[in-house]
Amino acid sequence: MSLHRVHPILQSVARMRNWVVEHVPGGDSMLGYDLFLKLGNDVVAGQPLTVSALAQGLPYTQDAVAAQLQRFEESGLVTLSNDADLGLQLQPTPRFLKLLDQYSLAFESVFIVRTELRAQQLLIQSDHAELAGFARVLYDRMYDLGWLYLHNYGSACFLMASLVRRVAELHGRQARVASCYVELDQHREDGSVSRYLLGSKEHVKPGQIAGHAACIIDEQLVVDFGLGSVRKHHRRDFYWGAIGDYRRTGDVFARLVLPGNATMTWKDDWQSPDGDAELARYAPHLDEFASQYIARFR
Repeated sequence: MSLHRVHPILQSVARMRNWVVEHVPGGDSMLGYDLFLKLGNDVVAGQPLTVSALAQGLPYTQDAVAAQLQRFEESGLVTLSNDADLGLQLQPTPRFLKLLDQYSLAFESVFIVRTELRAQQLLIQSDHAELAGFARVLYDRMYDLGWLYLHNYGSACFLMASLVRRVAELHGRQARVASCYVELDQHREDGSVSRYLLGSKEHVKPGQIAGHAACIIDEQLVVDFGLGSVRKHHRRDFYWGAIGDYRRTGDVFARLVLPGNATMTWKDDWQSPDGDAELARYAPHLDEFASQYIARFR
């Protein structure tokens, strides 16, 4: 276990806690802290703003929640009113909305919301929840190490596949590199298909070798974090990585459905004749990369 990562996390959590204590009335209590976050979430999500609804989502009595809301009202954060059917209701004031915005800015100064970022960058479609979760952790960690950026190794698919294999093996998984190519098909309403080929022998850009590589983990999951060439030469908004189930059907061993009536298919009926040499070229550097990974995540 590597504990050096815990220190900056705890410092950041404490910083946000201190911000709430300083700016939110009653934020020095767990009730005040939790209610501010719950109310902010419900306001943004458009949830019913009643005391009973707020109390249902918190580990406090309805009377305690109502008392804290009265403190919020005294500070100009909410207005309270009674409804014959719904009971005590509340409305956030402009001051509360401004405070919520300030909290967001403070939070973003110390944290990146990874779920939102990952959803933009990583495509996951798998029936193997535990294994896909493991691959998702690998993506997060490789992202934090800077390996996935285009100016590093995001376009070096044979290196990236080798890194995924090596790190997966560090965690006791079976893994292998699969030499392949990828078909990216856009299916139009008129029935026609627009196709982009990643790693095919027909479409080789200057400085590239013909071919592509992905990693297969435990003979169940295909992990492809080497998609930088797609972003450089086809779509700048394309995923940084893709995770899908290994399912062999002829020369196809994985297929994912993309938004916008598109598909992504990994095939190996043709494999790069330079693949083994490319893997051998990166092999001497894998120990150094593994050391970086171990030192950071142990």
